[in-house]
Amino acid sequence: MKRSSMDQREHTRSATEPHDVALPQAPTPPASPGWTDWQRGLQREILTLITQNHSSIREEICDRVDEVLLRTTLEATGGNISQASHRLGISRPTLRSRLRQLKIATPHWPT
Repeated sequence: MKRSSMDQREHTRSATEPHDVALPQAPTPPASPGWTDWQRGLQREILTLITQNHSSIREEICDRVDEVLLRTTLEATGGNISQASHRLGISRPTLRSRLRQLKIATPHWPT
């Protein structure tokens, strides 16, 4: 017996979970006026994560940005947690906690 198109759609929907559906390749984003190279790069990275079907894109991007931000600040302050936290505008315990979460070691303080 031939299925109606509605039956076929229903069968397909129940056979696959939403996260199993293949997403199309991310379109090339239009040039946003006033955006710098890093902003366009960030936009491309977000679109890549979308096409890879990541479930928590915001968390992934925030972790990546924090890693670069914290490592760069620590390098610039010679690994001094006090100076780094001051420059970042966060408390030392908050900085230490975030370093632990991201598994970033410092010369003076192991994670």
